[in-house]
Amino acid sequence: MIKSVKNGSIQAVSNTLKILEILSATQKCGISELAKDLDCQKGTVFRLLSTLKNEGYITQDEENKKYSLTLKLFKIGSNMVNSLDLNKVVLPIITRLSELTSETIHLCIMENGQLVYLHKIESTYALKVTMKSRVGQSTPLYCTAVGKVLLAHQSIDTIQRYLKNTQFENFTENTIVEPQDLTIELEKVRSSGIAYDNEEHELGVCCVAAPIFDQTGKILAALSISGPSVRMNDEKLKLMRELVKNAASEISAKVGYSG
Repeated sequence: MIKSVKNGSIQAVSNTLKILEILSATQKCGISELAKDLDCQKGTVFRLLSTLKNEGYITQDEENKKYSLTLKLFKIGSNMVNSLDLNKVVLPIITRLSELTSETIHLCIMENGQLVYLHKIESTYALKVTMKSRVGQSTPLYCTAVGKVLLAHQSIDTIQRYLKNTQFENFTENTIVEPQDLTIELEKVRSSGIAYDNEEHELGVCCVAAPIFDQTGKILAALSISGPSVRMNDEKLKLMRELVKNAASEISAKVGYSG
């Protein structure tokens, strides 16, 4: 009896890990597909999925009912971030970008409809704004340059759900709070490959951001340069735009993107 329970527990753990691996490879998957791949009863797979969902490791699409991974595993792994290849690729590039610009540098990802700050390098200028951003913090997508980049490169369905379900807040008088206006803004971001934040989240702060893509061509992260609006004039923004695009493209290439 003890042996049977032990074997059953080991099989459950094995199947749970296989589910995570399958979702990592396929992005989205339904119960029937998972049950077939695992050679398990649907009821068994449902219980495992429910546990993973309750613990925050996966999420379920409300429309097609398929499951996909959250970034919780990434957060766990981020405790060892210094040993990650991505970190080894990113840090030299964003450090060089910081040295070239002397402005504040941010590297961000998207999780659960918000952006999360992964890296921040403070400006070395005497005149600088004290930004509220900090590593690990979540911030709305629609009012930041990095957020617009991350959102603009999602699927049309994801963007439409975001526009429908988000409660827009006026952080400043420049914040975009109308879904139709944000839709137009996101189209500009996709076509230009660049996004701006004109004092939309914090007064006195202007940002320019560019996308980082993974080896499959999917949006992986966003990189930005931020500075005080009094210094980020048109000429300065033009230079910052080219620098951030080049740095983001360099990171993309080093993680396998060939587009």
